[in-house]
Amino acid sequence: MRFRLAGAVVSGLLAMTACGGSSSSSSSMPPVSSGTARVRFIDGAPDLETLIGSTPQTICLGANAPCYLQVNGDTVSQLFYYGTMTSFVSVTAGTLSLVARDGAGYEVGPVKTTALAAGKQYTLILIGTYPKYIVLAFEEPASTKGNAQLSLYEASPSVPSADFGSFRASSHSGFKALGNAKLGNVVTVLLGASVSNFGGYAGRGAKPFTRGDLTLASVNTFDKHNELPFHAAARFSLFLFDAKSGSASGPVFGSLDR
Repeated sequence: MRFRLAGAVVSGLLAMTACGGSSSSSSSMPPVSSGTARVRFIDGAPDLETLIGSTPQTICLGANAPCYLQVNGDTVSQLFYYGTMTSFVSVTAGTLSLVARDGAGYEVGPVKTTALAAGKQYTLILIGTYPKYIVLAFEEPASTKGNAQLSLYEASPSVPSADFGSFRASSHSGFKALGNAKLGNVVTVLLGASVSNFGGYAGRGAKPFTRGDLTLASVNTFDKHNELPFHAAARFSLFLFDAKSGSASGPVFGSLDR
């Protein structure tokens, strides 16, 4: 499942970049300024619940009933719900405080991050179940000049570790495990100078999870030959979350990144 790009806005200490992290474009990575980190935010929690009256109820229901995502009091997204990703933004290094709030004012949070280091780039993923939500901070993998890459961000509390690998996109066959990632870690493998007819999956050994396999074209429809590098993108990023009951989205999402 490709990511839905969360509607991001520029406000206060956060500055929007040109692109980044969407399912249809590679992440833009300009130099990080001194004293700042560059981050993108993802909702990886199947249900964000909060007390309404005396009963926990789900907010951030989807595209028709999203939440706002606020970071240190500033709104960075107006379309925050399961499976959405923001563009990369610049933030002051240190600990961030995240709040997801719906149009009626009900909220989940604040949820604190670990301290982010200046000059680093991170993917921050909100996960968990009521009443305990946490933010996993993944330091972005370094790019390797001349190599295509496949990464798995393991953000599924119900799956302590997962294998990931490749398959032939045209025939949906030839599944081959290339690596393993544990919860809270991102693992990257090198694929060589270029690949084509390429798909990636997360699962157990050579067997993908249900809806756990993605072709490059399913993430970016312009990449018709399932090739990497594709324009500026040289890395296929897979994200594993807990599955959302009754949803056709997830538990594996993908993006093309630099």
